Amino acid sequence: MEIIKDVLKKEILMFKLEGKVSYLIPFDDDHLNNPTYFTWLRNYEVVRTINCLNYICPISFDEVKEYYENLIKSKNDMFFAIYFRENDKFIGTIRVNRINWYTRIANIGILIGEQDYWGKGVATDSIFVIAEYLFRILGMRKLVGNYMEINPGMGKVFNKLGFKVEGKFRKADSFEGEYIDHIYVGCLKEEFNWKYENISKNNK
Repeated sequence: MEIIKDVLKKEILMFKLEGKVSYLIPFDDDHLNNPTYFTWLRNYEVVRTINCLNYICPISFDEVKEYYENLIKSKNDMFFAIYFRENDKFIGTIRVNRINWYTRIANIGILIGEQDYWGKGVATDSIFVIAEYLFRILGMRKLVGNYMEINPGMGKVFNKLGFKVEGKFRKADSFEGEYIDHIYVGCLKEEFNWKYENISKNNK
């Protein structure tokens, strides 16, 4: 099992995963050292809906670097940079973590850091691309994700791709002086919306 995980991890470093409006490549030192990336992590409007408000506090580059290095070393995590196809601009990140190779379940999380690219179908496209890879190539049988109640747009993205709400932690998140629900979703391989490939860009 360890050998299989090592091989799969190395294979993904050798190519990019292409969608219709975006493409993914492994996150590397160039992305880590790109000032834009660190700016996203300190932008309240960007991190307010991903339950990472601790980034607004004085977080050091060394802390971010340690986080990145731990992901890269892990055999149960993957980290990608998201690019917009039209202009090859680095606009966000997508993470696959807590991969359970025994139960074949993985968790997906996404951050679109460039606000000018919000609402352009990038999140749907990127999650579709990584989900397709996880299901078809890595043999995952179920993918899961989660989002804060104040981010209904993320719920729509997951729903569009076939994810189902599996539960919620009531009043689990603290947000701007109040407590809100945290929503958990999941998608079995047979539930996934493979027809998304045929949806036009204008309908995303």
